[in-house]
Amino acid sequence: MLFLNTYSKNHIRSLSLCMTILQKNIIFANEILIICNMKPYHSFLIFLGFICCAVLSSIHSYNCTQRDIIQDMNQALAQTLSRKKEGWITPDTIQDYRSHLKIPEIRKHSFVYYALDKETSGLHSHKIKWEKNSRILEFQGYADCSIASIFFMSDQRLTGSLSVIALLWILFSFAYFRKHQKDMIIFGNMMLSITEKNFYNLKHEPIHLTPMQQELMFLFFSTSDHKLTKNEICENLWPKKTDASETLYTLIKRLKPVILQKGNIKITSDRGKDYQLQINK
Repeated sequence: MLFLNTYSKNHIRSLSLCMTILQKNIIFANEILIICNMKPYHSFLIFLGFICCAVLSSIHSYNCTQRDIIQDMNQALAQTLSRKKEGWITPDTIQDYRSHLKIPEIRKHSFVYYALDKETSGLHSHKIKWEKNSRILEFQGYADCSIASIFFMSDQRLTGSLSVIALLWILFSFAYFRKHQKDMIIFGNMMLSITEKNFYNLKHEPIHLTPMQQELMFLFFSTSDHKLTKNEICENLWPKKTDASETLYTLIKRLKPVILQKGNIKITSDRGKDYQLQINK
């Protein structure tokens, strides 16, 4: 019962250890989803946060379990030595020691031996002195438990939950960006969202254009070779205007520096008859 209580307390400690980081990640994720402007590196940072929480939780649970085992070995050895009359280690001594262990998983792998001067690897209790008839001896409890054994004994439920959340998050992110990539037309350093009819740079930051500039750029991006004739532009932008040459010239003149700076794109002209977008090299 005591071990189960300690087990539950360790789980609570593991939960508290990761709660702050988890809370920040969830708030960050909600803000991104609300503004519908999630970027790939945001998604990766959130995924990395979940993984870090899972690793920290796993290590913490492992350390708590290791500490509980050592404490259990300490109390079992103390009880064994309090009843011991002779300084010899017998099978009954080991059997008595194992009977006092409260963690059943380590009973078959535990034994008592004389304390060694040098520090030994593996799990062992503190050195406890036994004194009888002017004889003073030091004993230690040992447990032949591998790292894997301690790991499977530890409470990894929180780690498992965080790992599942991380997996679901990365799958969601993959589906999200795959869906939005189909909605995007990329040319140079500019991206067009077909559904939104808005332009962004490669960092998914909006590129601010006037309504007329946006309409013209949408026409350019709608063609496979990003090429339009003068008549096509005028008919789409100013269908009721008989001669829109001057208006078109002014529009393109003002648009050129914007898309060159924001998207590394230039507009070339074939004697004023055809206009085409080209990547500036």
